[in-house]
Amino acid sequence: MEILHCAILLAVLVQAQCEVAVEGFESVEVREGEEAILSCTTPSDILFCTFRSPTDETFTMKSGLPYEEGRIVYHGEDEKRECGMKITDVKEKDNGEWKCLLTALLDGQAKKGEKAAIITVAKPPSDIHIEVDGETTAAVIVNYPENKERKVKCVAAGGRPSASFSWMLGEDQFSGPVEDLENTVNEDGTLTQAQVLTYESQPAHNGKQLTCIVNHRGYSEDQLSAQQNKVTLDLDVQFQPVAADKPQEFYNLAIGKEHVILMSFRAHPKPSEVHWALSDGIEVAEGSESMDTRFKADILAEGPSDGMYTARLTMNPVKPEDAGTTSELIVTNELGTTKYPFTLSVGDKPAAAPAVSDSLDGGVPSPTEAGSGPVIAIVIVAIIIIVVIVVAVIARSQGMLCFADPPKTEEDKEKAVEKEEGSDTESAEHVEGAKDEKDAASVEDGTLTNNNSKKSVTARVSSLLSAMKKTVGSKKEKYTESESEVKVPLQESEEKKEGDEEEGDKKDDSIVYADLDKSAMSEGTRPSVTVENELTEYAEIKPQTKE
Repeated sequence: MEILHCAILLAVLVQAQCEVAVEGFESVEVREGEEAILSCTTPSDILFCTFRSPTDETFTMKSGLPYEEGRIVYHGEDEKRECGMKITDVKEKDNGEWKCLLTALLDGQAKKGEKAAIITVAKPPSDIHIEVDGETTAAVIVNYPENKERKVKCVAAGGRPSASFSWMLGEDQFSGPVEDLENTVNEDGTLTQAQVLTYESQPAHNGKQLTCIVNHRGYSEDQLSAQQNKVTLDLDVQFQPVAADKPQEFYNLAIGKEHVILMSFRAHPKPSEVHWALSDGIEVAEGSESMDTRFKADILAEGPSDGMYTARLTMNPVKPEDAGTTSELIVTNELGTTKYPFTLSVGDKPAAAPAVSDSLDGGVPSPTEAGSGPVIAIVIVAIIIIVVIVVAVIARSQGMLCFADPPKTEEDKEKAVEKEEGSDTESAEHVEGAKDEKDAASVEDGTLTNNNSKKSVTARVSSLLSAMKKTVGSKKEKYTESESEVKVPLQESEEKKEGDEEEGDKKDDSIVYADLDKSAMSEGTRPSVTVENELTEYAEIKPQTKE
């Protein structure tokens, strides 16, 4: 019981001492030689600010009180509100858990509080290497396709914190199935990590390097420039000569002339035997010629690219019986023998066809196919440009696409209608004015000219006689008058209806003029004359004689 009581009392005392809340103490990650800042605060006034290092050293922080020749100094603006420490040059010994110990004045009493944080000094892996089949190696031999898959493990040891991995094949990023193994913690707190890549080889990978890249914050710029974060594995992918997808065809053979046949393929290791098996049973080995000297085979040459070889056969002369025949190129290396059939033709060459596949599973392109890709791309681009130009011309001529008129707003439509109505009104006024001008009577040299085609000669004569009767006081006929007046010769009546025989007499002094309503000649409506009896009486007007 006494032991239990002592334990309870100790717990109460500890709780009483840790009544101050400590805030803002966060972990940091830095590289060796960089700067690190730790800071903690409390709502109450701080009396004492102390930090305890991973090596159990104690640093009471106060402005103007440096430690280790200024490597550790106080950090903050108000010592009563902020307890801070700055490490200007982080060292390996600073890695680990730090504690912020505060003594603050709370309710008139000194109270304590503490909080822990971690300074992680980033340390790059001290050793990285590649293991294949459990052994560390810098090169691997892969026999394709028998054992084309290999397990490649990249190991990074001595780093802190954990790193990440990436892979490259030659100059390109490489992605494949990967597995991250469980990290191992070393005695010094560093880690040993490993990632296993399932690598599937291809003939085209031969001679390239598989590179493991360790990504870690601890590496300096100099270390990265020296590529200390990379480790490579040289790939020796061995395979028998790669078979072609289909027979190679040669065209445009000229009868009686020389013709050269070139065939390229991929193989590793280098072929040990190469010979030509021709259609007529003749066999020609590399570096030799047939008995009749018509066929000559050159020594196998490397190219046109790395890992490829080219065989050359010269036919001189070409005979008619060579057309349509099928022959073979036979190639052998340590891993096997491959036959490459080909045919001869005197016809024109069609579209380019591959002699040997260069696919990922081991194919090889023919020399003619290697140069056809850029030509096809150029042709496609030219066709696209022509189509775009044609579409643009058609669209512009038809007012389509971007050349179409923008849609009119309601305001634009109203303005267009008003403009059209105004134009119609002006046209009507113009026509009406023209009619008025045509209908107006003109008097020139004592002659009346009436252009109103709708009025007959009889109507004009009736109007003239009615005016004359009114002048002499006759009231037997009634007629209407308008505002304007014009003088018209009296003798323009039936004589004008019969012709213009009496024109020369119009200027005579004996002519008497009567007042006549102008509107009767110019207005569109025909003047009406009311006659009381069916018979019309005419007044006789005699010219006055001169005394």
